[in-house]
Amino acid sequence: MLTRQKVVLMLLDQLGGTVRRIELVKLAFLLRHETVFRDAHTFYDFVPYKFGPFSFALYRELQALERDGYVTDNEESFSLRGATRHLAHEKAEELPWLDQCAVKTVVSTYGRMGKDLLVKDVYSRYPWFATRSELRHLVPAQLPPVARADLAVYTVGYEGRSVDGFLDHLLRSGMQAILDVRANPISRKYGFAKRSLSEIAEKLGLAYHHLPELGIPSEQRGGLDDFDSYQRLLERYQNEMLPRQTTEIDRLIRLLHQRPSVLVCVEKDVRQCHRGRLAQAASAKSDLPIIHL
Repeated sequence: MLTRQKVVLMLLDQLGGTVRRIELVKLAFLLRHETVFRDAHTFYDFVPYKFGPFSFALYRELQALERDGYVTDNEESFSLRGATRHLAHEKAEELPWLDQCAVKTVVSTYGRMGKDLLVKDVYSRYPWFATRSELRHLVPAQLPPVARADLAVYTVGYEGRSVDGFLDHLLRSGMQAILDVRANPISRKYGFAKRSLSEIAEKLGLAYHHLPELGIPSEQRGGLDDFDSYQRLLERYQNEMLPRQTTEIDRLIRLLHQRPSVLVCVEKDVRQCHRGRLAQAASAKSDLPIIHL
C-alpha cells in the first residue's frame, strides 16, 4: 500500500472512522500545503474544482481502498469498515513518525471545525483553489483573476507530474485547450491515457483534441538510449514525417488560433520530444511565438 493511502486511512481513523467527503479532501489538501508532505513529490496534488481544491487521484485511490475492503463510500462521506478497521489502524502505524505527527497536527487543528468553517478557511488562505467553486456563499470577496494566456504555440510534457498537478499548472498558465500530439496516447500513470485525460480535462473546462498523425509512431522509437539517438529521430521527424502532414498541421494552427492551447506529450525535456520540432513548424506557418511551459 502506498504511503499516501496509509495517510488517508490514518485521517479517517483519527477523525472517528467517518468523514464527510469534502472535509476529507480539504484535510488532505492542508496536509499537502502545511506539513512535511509539502516536499513529498508522491503525495496528492490538487486542482481548483466545484468545491475548491480537489484531487482526482485521491478519489481514485479511495475507490481502490473501498475495493480492497478498507473504506465504505456513503455518498456524502467515507467510512472505515468496522470489520477491517484494525487493519487500517495497523497500516497507519506503519507510517514514519513525522508523517503520523503531520496527520495528528492537521486533525487537531482543523478536524473539528465543521464543513463550512473548514472550507471557508481554506478558501480564504488559498483563494486560487476557490476560483471554480460552486459554494459561492463561502468564496472570498476578492479572488485572483483566472488567467487567459495570449495566443502562442505552447508546449508541455507531463513526465514526473501527477495529473492533478499537471492540469493545475495548465490552468494557472491560462490554457484553455489540450492538443495531445502523442501517436499512441496510453499511459500506465493515472490520468494520462487519452480517455481519462480527456474526461478530467472536460470537467475542468479544458477542451481536448487528439492529433495522432502529428506524433511519432511507436515502431520509430526503438533504440532511444541517449541524447544523440533522440536527435537523430527528431531530425527524421522534422525532415521526413512532418512534411507529409500538411493537412494536420493546418488543423493544428486553426486550433491554436481559436484559444490558448498547449501541445502535450510525455517528455519533460522539450529537446528530447517531437513537440519542439512540431512547435517550430507551427510557429513558422502561423507567426505565433513558441512558449514552453
